Amino acid sequence: MLAILLAGSALSAHAVCPFNLPEVIIPPQQIAGFSWGPVIKPMNDACVDHIQVENGNPLAWYVGGVKGVYVTKDNGVTWKHPLNGKLGALLWEPVHQFAYAGIGNILYFSRDHGANWVPVHTFLKPVVSLLAFSAGNMLYTGLSWDNHIDDSGIFTSNLGGGSMTFHPFAANQPIGKGLIVWTISRDPMSGNLYAGAEIFDHQPQPYKPPFWRSVNNGITWTNVKNNLPWHAVDSAVRPNGYVYALMEGNGVWGSSTMGNSWIPPNPANPSLGVSLLMDPAITTRLYAGRLNGGTQTGGIFRSINSGNTFQLVGLKGATVSDIALNGTLTRIYVAAYSSGIYTSPVP
Repeated sequence: MLAILLAGSALSAHAVCPFNLPEVIIPPQQIAGFSWGPVIKPMNDACVDHIQVENGNPLAWYVGGVKGVYVTKDNGVTWKHPLNGKLGALLWEPVHQFAYAGIGNILYFSRDHGANWVPVHTFLKPVVSLLAFSAGNMLYTGLSWDNHIDDSGIFTSNLGGGSMTFHPFAANQPIGKGLIVWTISRDPMSGNLYAGAEIFDHQPQPYKPPFWRSVNNGITWTNVKNNLPWHAVDSAVRPNGYVYALMEGNGVWGSSTMGNSWIPPNPANPSLGVSLLMDPAITTRLYAGRLNGGTQTGGIFRSINSGNTFQLVGLKGATVSDIALNGTLTRIYVAAYSSGIYTSPVP
């Protein structure tokens, strides 16, 4: 996702990450009740854009970026580097305690908290999104297609990556081709699935990227883009079926009608559009990350009213590319591309 977003600026230049971005160092700070500590760089790598934290062990983190996956079991003091290559997706499954990583076209799987990783499937295109449905023993995988010839869609498998099955969004139709599936989310009550995608070359014009819904566990899909203005890069669904869709640079849109219509963001909100995390215990509380580059100045924002308004809570000057919470929801973690990892207690 960052490849289409970043054109950055920096507070303090050191190393340079891909996309020619100088490293940014954000000093420890206290903003809006959040207390952000010093930056943590896995093996001195600032070019990280994914983070997952084990729900049962807040000292265990999985972090990744252009150089692969890093694992720490001591709160970022020491690291191991088990996987090399450009990371496209990273997932911690909290019930069975499984970890997943998409490195290029290969899906890796760990049963032992990141000590050992097994390649379970090689796709024809890079892996860019993952979602686990633990109770149903289901894993959903989204890829980054780069042509208007092959059908795009979602792959389903069991949690171990077996029985991998492809389900096209719209077989043999132009709207179902050339899609980068940035996000997959699931309604925990109805089981509806949602998938947000970017058309890789933004063609044809006018640009109308789809937003997909499936009511039968991903077997068939319906385009519920409707009045969405752009492509979604992240999404989440509340237990009452309310859908959040984060547009790249166009903020958080909401739907109480399963995507049949969408509520636009408050125009007073900042131009959010990199990462989104819904608090699983307080689902009207959202965290969103912002790009640092061009006219945007980065940072992490919080909403306590279902996205109607957002408040800056720290890290201005950094691109907040991924956000995680610990299992007790008392600490928040940020992967900031061209900077590193930042953490704070949740006030």
